Amino acid sequence: MRYVKALLIGFSLALGAVAAVPALAQQDGQEEGRESQRAKSLDPRVAKQLMGAYEDLQNDRYADGVAKLDDLLASRGDAMKPFDLASVLQIRGSALANLERYDAALDDFQRALELGALPDEQNVQLRFNVAQLHFRAENYSEAIRHLRLWIEQAEKPDHKAYYMLAAAHYYREEYREAVSPVQRAIELSPKASRRYYELANIIYAQAGLDRRRVPLLKRMVEYWPDEKTYWKQLAAVYNQTGQQRKSFSTLEVAYRNGLIDEADDILSLAQFYSVYNNPHRGAELLVKEMERGRVERSVDNLELLSQLWSQAREHKKAIPVLREAARKSDTGELSYRLGQVLLADEQNEAAARALEAAVEKGGLPEDKRADAWMLLGTARFNQAGPGDREQRAEADAAFARAQRFDQTRQRAKEWRGYIAAINRTESRQASLEAKQEARLAEAARQRQLTSCRAQRLSGAELSEECEALFRELAEDGGDGTPAPEDGGDD
Repeated sequence: MRYVKALLIGFSLALGAVAAVPALAQQDGQEEGRESQRAKSLDPRVAKQLMGAYEDLQNDRYADGVAKLDDLLASRGDAMKPFDLASVLQIRGSALANLERYDAALDDFQRALELGALPDEQNVQLRFNVAQLHFRAENYSEAIRHLRLWIEQAEKPDHKAYYMLAAAHYYREEYREAVSPVQRAIELSPKASRRYYELANIIYAQAGLDRRRVPLLKRMVEYWPDEKTYWKQLAAVYNQTGQQRKSFSTLEVAYRNGLIDEADDILSLAQFYSVYNNPHRGAELLVKEMERGRVERSVDNLELLSQLWSQAREHKKAIPVLREAARKSDTGELSYRLGQVLLADEQNEAAARALEAAVEKGGLPEDKRADAWMLLGTARFNQAGPGDREQRAEADAAFARAQRFDQTRQRAKEWRGYIAAINRTESRQASLEAKQEARLAEAARQRQLTSCRAQRLSGAELSEECEALFRELAEDGGDGTPAPEDGGDD
């Protein structure tokens, strides 16, 4: 409200009633006719004293003029006829207003008005002066009453009166009542007044008339295109009235003209690019503004940037941004999301680290916590090669945690059963392979023994391998003689 008050300071309270004195003084020499004419003429003695005060006022010696008028009222006040008294009060009120003694000026004007002795034109002007001073004293209800009377009486009410009337209603929080006078003030003003438009904008906003704000703000950006707050408000009102595409266009034009430099507005523009299928431009906007330092590399902003890159299918750009955001975040939400992306990109080891961070940081709702354990089990399992029971055991541990949640219990159980089946299959295969290797080794040994026995029987010198073999047989209780041929089927 003080902002609107400041807009009104430009009104002059150097009120014009003083200018009437010479004309009134000149009536002293005119022939007096009817009683009504005499009632509207200054007493010559009053006129003479009044002229001395008037000269002071004309030369901006307001204190001296007021002193003379005080003396005049003190010496002749009770004896003055209504017209003389009203004239003196009117003039002194103007002088007091110039001295910024507004309460005293208001008293003089009201007394002069109550006397009803001045010509109609001057009474009308007095009423406007009274309204001004009531407004300045924040007596808004009285200001409204006098302004409405003045508007009824004035031949051509001007835009300033309507503006003041609208402001008085605004201060009384009578926003609907303020709408008509502020519109009238704009219509009557010979040129576009910024303070009139700003008051109308505030009144419409308080009255909930957002749709009226749209054409108003459109004119405001046309008249004052370098005022960024008008562009921002127009974009906001478009958004509030369901005209999102126009809101986007307004914000984009303002940004291109260098009028948008605050982080919130830049982020809104980036999100609009996402909504209207140009996420790549939104991502580039954020990258540029982060480099310029106008948009902080906060968790939320980095998350938005990663989403824009992902939406633009620039996954290689999205992942490092999301990784940075996850690193800065106090909860596991972004680490969980990073794990999902990395797993989809078949970066299993990195995905496992991200998902481990997610469950360690915590803060995940139950459904995501359950899913995080499932994904972690998958990432660990994908790293296991043939026979890598240790890696599969780590995967099984993650699935065991996932099995505690209702929503993932069955899937986790199936994964654990699958891992157990792999382990059993590998065990059986290993046993079969061990037996096969043993049979092959025994057959090779028998072939070597047969050869060595043949060497002994032929009297040839035994090789070192044969001597070692015969020693081994002797130690085991054998005699080294050829074994009988097995007559059964193999």
